[in-house]
Amino acid sequence: MTHPIIVTGPQRAGSRLASHIIARQTGRKFIDELEYNINIPNNSVVQAPFLLKAVIELSFIFPTAQFAFMIRNKDDIIASMERVEWYKDYTDNPDFYSTYVDHCYDYIEMLKQSLDKDRWFDIQYESLQHDPLFVKDRADFTVKQHLPFTPNGPTTWRNDEYIRTIKG
Repeated sequence: MTHPIIVTGPQRAGSRLASHIIARQTGRKFIDELEYNINIPNNSVVQAPFLLKAVIELSFIFPTAQFAFMIRNKDDIIASMERVEWYKDYTDNPDFYSTYVDHCYDYIEMLKQSLDKDRWFDIQYESLQHDPLFVKDRADFTVKQHLPFTPNGPTTWRNDEYIRTIKG
């Protein structure tokens, strides 16, 4: 049976790259988190860190869906968040990024206890390095970019301006 694969985890953990790789390798349709809706095709890979909070609901809505949890070094995630200024216009508390990442990983561990083992798998960010889509130096990448020389989205992720621009 075909089922959607939802790739989630902390923001900036590599879900976009992993989703593109899975879609390419499995012949599935890539769906960006901003294009997600409840009517996604079964043969899709959804890149959606924002859906981490909804995994339990989605496990019932899509009873055969699989969930891929992105695992990346916390310091690397924080460095990426700093680079794109993620949430900087909402909070400048120096503990926010670290607390956010810890919470995501604690929540993922709880989810793993609630979901059947065949419903989820981990993706280690480092394992993506062997794929041709992997680019080591992403310092000049935009917030949704996954390929060199193909900017996608703004250079910073502040105040949801990108979402308002494309959804407006």
